[in-house]
Amino acid sequence: MFKGILLAGLALFAAACTAAPAAPSVATRSVRESRLLAVLEAKQGATPLPVSGAAQGQPALTVSAEPVDCPGGYLRMLPGQSALDPVADDIPAYIDIVGAASSLDDETLTAVFSLREIPEEMAFNREGVKDLHSEYMWTVEIFVENGAAPEPEQIEYMLGAVYSARRVLADTPAATRPFQEAVRSTLWKAKHDHEQGVTFLINVPVHARMLVSHEEDTLTLISEVPGITPESTLLFSTYDILLGQDGVSCQPS
Repeated sequence: MFKGILLAGLALFAAACTAAPAAPSVATRSVRESRLLAVLEAKQGATPLPVSGAAQGQPALTVSAEPVDCPGGYLRMLPGQSALDPVADDIPAYIDIVGAASSLDDETLTAVFSLREIPEEMAFNREGVKDLHSEYMWTVEIFVENGAAPEPEQIEYMLGAVYSARRVLADTPAATRPFQEAVRSTLWKAKHDHEQGVTFLINVPVHARMLVSHEEDTLTLISEVPGITPESTLLFSTYDILLGQDGVSCQPS
């Protein structure tokens, strides 16, 4: 069962007065288990462009063809741990997690997705994806303090790589673009509103970087995460709005 937050849609709200500053973008997300609604707020233009190349000090991960000790579900891990995940042939290779690893240097988190394959180019703005809805996501949910609240309410940050569709007209054709040109990386801060039953994910003004290796099929996210410690926990997940999702289901080590 998918324990993370799934993206359901994205809508931009324009300012009512032309003299007012541009309004933030907002995305809605559904949480399967809790039936809560999460809303993503991100300042336009605040997401850094992805950066290619290998990360220095990147956590090492040896991917096994037959991982063991996999109880199912999506499991959390500590910074510095790594875990494997069985191959899932029923989802696209670019969201099929076969391994995940991380490291922590003070408050700088490095999170590595090992995927079955990362193509150099992908189809974006596909038919069936609404304008401004997040089409693809690779995310790490960060539980800084691991409190007693239900899991969705414990999420304090989310580090992710995302692409939001641009389909102004219903018949807008899909476009093939380089992966690293289209996908952007961002750190969000979770703000829970218990009265309304929603969680606002607000863009954090830090330099979140994305490093992609097509040779090793790894996607690495690097960002400062305020307050993170070696006792914080992480939940890796991937998402294609049309074709499914994946997470890490094997015990970390």
